[in-house]
Amino acid sequence: MPYSIRRYETVNARSLPRSYVCYDLETTGLGSDCRIIEVGAVRVIDGYEDEVFSSFVALPEGMCVSPGAYAVNHISDQMLVGAPTEAEVYAAFLDFVGELPLVGQNIVSFDNPFMDRAAERLGMPRVTQNGSHDTMVLYRRLVGRPSNLNAICAYYGIQNEEAHRAWADARATSDCYQAIIRDAASRSVDARDLSAEPIAHELDGQLLCFTGNTFEFPKRDCEILALEHGGKLHNGVTKRVTLLVDLEGRESAKVRKARQYGTAIVSGAAFLKMIGLAPEDLRRPPVLPR
Repeated sequence: MPYSIRRYETVNARSLPRSYVCYDLETTGLGSDCRIIEVGAVRVIDGYEDEVFSSFVALPEGMCVSPGAYAVNHISDQMLVGAPTEAEVYAAFLDFVGELPLVGQNIVSFDNPFMDRAAERLGMPRVTQNGSHDTMVLYRRLVGRPSNLNAICAYYGIQNEEAHRAWADARATSDCYQAIIRDAASRSVDARDLSAEPIAHELDGQLLCFTGNTFEFPKRDCEILALEHGGKLHNGVTKRVTLLVDLEGRESAKVRKARQYGTAIVSGAAFLKMIGLAPEDLRRPPVLPR
């Protein structure tokens, strides 16, 4: 992994909603007097993508996209000619959200205040009153920093189809949110406390230790697979451990100790191959196929 950061376990996965609207904005700039120029969102019901919302927003008379904003989102004044008005887009977004909570990246500090100012200008209900969950805040609690969207996507192996466009950032953020939920859930349960009866015996006689926890290779899922295929688990690397499974591919303390003891080290993909599986067998997509 590109980052070596301390890991936290302070996110309660059970408290996070599986039905929500994940949204992102592009704006004319960063100041409080700037305006929204694009709204992108995905509505997710029980963890599956239900519908997409995407719209440009017409610029008010006399306002233009700042050079700094254009350099990031590549949205020009000309692209906004003929777009729906702020009132039309905000009303449509209110209807799209309904009573669902909001999810987004840095929305507490950035997107929500823009939405609140729009609601005040238009005399419409605040869409943010539904409550919101910020992936930046959740990721910082669970993993650490850096916690921008690019870093979170890289950490969980998530692709952003077109970064800094609202619809693409919203979809990528939703995938990150689902990954955070899985990550948090996998840390909250010790697989050794679960009663997994072996269904196969490829790992008979192996005492395994796992290090790391990623979107592609969730630690708890891998530990349960190890139990189901006849292996035993150990929380740390000792001389008795016969196999260390490195799910992240980084130089962790467990990897260094395993090398010191001469313990065999395999990747997550190699571990799955030992039991006749591949990474695509393990992955459970957070949304429906696009």
